[in-house]
Amino acid sequence: MSGKIPKYFITELLFRTNIIELINTRLTLKKNGKNYQTNCPFHNDKTPSFTVSYEKQFYYCFGCNAHGNAIDFLIQYENLSFIETIEELATMHGITIPFENITSNNLYFKKQKLYLLMEKICKLYKKNINFTDLANQYLAKRGINKNMIDCFLIGFSSLSWNSFYKKLKINKELEQELLIHNIISVSKKGYTYDRFQGRIIFPIQDYHGRIIGFGGRSLNNILPKYLNSPETDIFHKKKQIYGLYQVKKKCLKPIYLLVVEGYIDVITLTQYNINYVVSTLGTSTTSEHIQLLFQNTDMIIYCYDGDDAGKNAAWQTLKKSLPYISDKKTLKFLLLPDNEDPDSIIRKEGREKFQMRIKNAITMSKFFFKNILKNINLSSNDDKFYLSTRALPLINTISSDTIRIYLRQILARMIGILDDNQFEKFLYEKEIKNTKKLQFQIKRTPMRTLIGLLIQNPSLAKIAPSTTKFKNLKIKGLPIFLEILQTCLDNPNINTGQLLELYRNTKIINILKILARWDHMIIQEEIQNMFLDLLMNIYDKILEKRQEYLIAKERTNGLKMDEKKEIWSINKALSKK
Repeated sequence: MSGKIPKYFITELLFRTNIIELINTRLTLKKNGKNYQTNCPFHNDKTPSFTVSYEKQFYYCFGCNAHGNAIDFLIQYENLSFIETIEELATMHGITIPFENITSNNLYFKKQKLYLLMEKICKLYKKNINFTDLANQYLAKRGINKNMIDCFLIGFSSLSWNSFYKKLKINKELEQELLIHNIISVSKKGYTYDRFQGRIIFPIQDYHGRIIGFGGRSLNNILPKYLNSPETDIFHKKKQIYGLYQVKKKCLKPIYLLVVEGYIDVITLTQYNINYVVSTLGTSTTSEHIQLLFQNTDMIIYCYDGDDAGKNAAWQTLKKSLPYISDKKTLKFLLLPDNEDPDSIIRKEGREKFQMRIKNAITMSKFFFKNILKNINLSSNDDKFYLSTRALPLINTISSDTIRIYLRQILARMIGILDDNQFEKFLYEKEIKNTKKLQFQIKRTPMRTLIGLLIQNPSLAKIAPSTTKFKNLKIKGLPIFLEILQTCLDNPNINTGQLLELYRNTKIINILKILARWDHMIIQEEIQNMFLDLLMNIYDKILEKRQEYLIAKERTNGLKMDEKKEIWSINKALSKK
């Protein structure tokens, strides 16, 4: 058993936590009467509908109904689990969680031990930098001063573990802990070594300043040039931002965050008083990075090298970022000249010119269309259609209606269509033409909607009632629906892509592909209800046809007793429609 958190402790945590202060470090709250308000972070809120009550220590959104206490807010806003939220609040208040029925395998205590271990080794790396000229020569050559070395806790790992071990008087107990957590390793020949040996060490800190991992830069041409700590219970590379702790110490709510690619870039720019610089640990930007960045600022400025690799990385980052932008959350791009990085260019140009580069960063919309228009000939109708099919899926990932409509209007003007309705017609006609085999327009009917819902959500087959009574009914499209339904039942875990693949080279594949792309304008929570309602409508058609038959028979030959009972039950069922 991993241990339970006592209810009294959770009550105490909430008692110590001021929800106004907690939320105000992440959002900008404004006083409104006895409450506080801001735009809701959980939906695209155009007017402040997110209200926080100091008296109730509770928040509520009148737009999307998000609500809860401080724990709920952290769970929703920072995507934490319940336990992680309790850990966050406990750390914030500097208290230890008193687990009940605790065991040595409790993750919380394992993580606390790991934090202490990382702190110890960080201090050793920091201390060791004074024992070697190699590290100081490198840092001096890069122009990094003593203040930055102290601010970012820069250290050095010796070229050999034995040297490091003896100089810093590491005991056997600490060495064993370092081995357990894969900070040091044992070679096939039985030699103990530090995976960072011969490297400048850049400690990675979390939101609270705790050491959670390290980045190492090789000084003796050992590959890779940069190396990060392995994943642990406290270090997840795709979720960490280097330099964010230093930024937040100077400004809780930075106007923007400048995202660069390397540790040295962050440190050098900070040294030049560009105090909003962070890095994604030299890895490609993830959705977790983007969400974390937007939790701390309303504007992200991505800075990349101006070569093809940098431009491609910027484009990939933009595509990943689109679902997270809103009317208040936006991004820009700063592309540097060829063969330059932030470290080199600020040393050449100075702070003022670099600030001008930041000020003139390319807006999201300009960068989007600059990339989407590559190799596009706007005098060609086919290229115009290709442009629309390439751009629209990306534009449609944006949650903000305002931004999405704005980008669609720009796209329409590029294609040469000024009227929104004409633009929609253009896209629809081109789609039909592109399928080639389809020479007719597909209208929306209840049956096609039913089939479309099933194709897009094959798991709906599991909730479908018995269709035995449907089989002999002559309704257009019903045989296709029943066939697809049976396919889904025979393959319980099938997804849309797999389902369509089963119908490749059949006569109905083009229709199914169109239905698979239909936007049914139904919110996720209502899809099941809509599906079942459509099925019941089909069942009603069965009853109506049977009713018509029995009425006709009654007029000519009369009805038997069981048939009279049947028509009575049909009438009763249909009257409830």
